[in-house]
Amino acid sequence: MPLPELKSYTADHAGSYPAQMALGRALRKNAEPDEAMRAFERAASLVPVATGLNSPHAQMAQIALEKKDRARAITELQAFIESDFNSVDAARELASLLKQAGADDPARLGPVYERIIAIDPFDGAAHTMLGRFAMQRNQPEVASREFRAVLALGPVDRAVAHTDLAESYFKSGKRDDAKKQTIAALEIAPTYERAQDLLLKLTEGRP
Repeated sequence: MPLPELKSYTADHAGSYPAQMALGRALRKNAEPDEAMRAFERAASLVPVATGLNSPHAQMAQIALEKKDRARAITELQAFIESDFNSVDAARELASLLKQAGADDPARLGPVYERIIAIDPFDGAAHTMLGRFAMQRNQPEVASREFRAVLALGPVDRAVAHTDLAESYFKSGKRDDAKKQTIAALEIAPTYERAQDLLLKLTEGRP
């Protein structure tokens, strides 16, 4: 259907989700992103729990990214993953945008990384972030679990992974385990300062 006719049809069928979606897609194709956004907003109000990459919130997130509107993209991706529990790419994109925006609150970021792990348990970066959030919350046992998962996945930077695990053991009072992991890190990267500092603490018996 030509765009003018589609606009007219949609105006007469404002409560039609398929019509609003068709109009939004046509407007995007015609390089009218603002009008497309409004059509997808109407579609989202009609079916707020729509899922899939062609859903209103996914489409609006794509438009926002194209316009370099990070705040709007974050809003739309958050709405999208609240309904779509299977899109790991959307969750990763959201995590990336939140980090770019300077977000550092575990209460906000944690659920996003938990979603990533729920979909892809082999995502080492997400396990690392969850481990570090656990350390911030003074939950070293939880952190150790996440960092062990990272090592099991064969990370690129094993020295960092060993040191993360060592620090979680150290915070748990497991000094022998912490020392083993610290030495493993230094065998890979002898000049790695984090591991050197931790080994010094362990050797001197400092808390």
